Amino acid sequence: RVGWGCSVSLSAPPRRDFLSTGAAALALAVPLAASADGANSIGNAFKARAIYGSRIYRLQSASAATILGEKNAFTLFISGAYRTSDVKETATALKALQKAALAAAASGDEAGAKSKVKEFIALGKIVELDTKQGGNFDPRQRRNPGAPPTAEIEAQMGTQAYALYTALPTK
Repeated sequence: RVGWGCSVSLSAPPRRDFLSTGAAALALAVPLAASADGANSIGNAFKARAIYGSRIYRLQSASAATILGEKNAFTLFISGAYRTSDVKETATALKALQKAALAAAASGDEAGAKSKVKEFIALGKIVELDTKQGGNFDPRQRRNPGAPPTAEIEAQMGTQAYALYTALPTK
């Protein structure tokens, strides 16, 4: 009892109401979990190729320690650029070359590691894309990689386009 003649009844909600509310919440949550990884698109594959492929491309003349330090770039390249079922065989072959290159680098076999990296680059058809003039994935650019296109930003900036790459104009 609560004062002044009022009474409060606290009872649990019926089981049916509780279960129907829980089922509705679960039905809404399931589609969100399925789309959390992102879509397989040409744009995402190109972004992985430009960012991680370029990092791998520069490993051709790197030391064994540097190759070992970039092991995540191999994984991110394969999972980003070769994620659809039509290129599964290539992805499997790239994973085998990744494993061989990292094993050689870990054992100190620098020549063997470089050889496997070059095979990886050839099989993956990797070129250095992130430093091409006007490219969208240049790490020197002071913006979010990928959008809008660099040419549009440089056109809008006019004579101040240098500021996209450096703080001060080069002399």
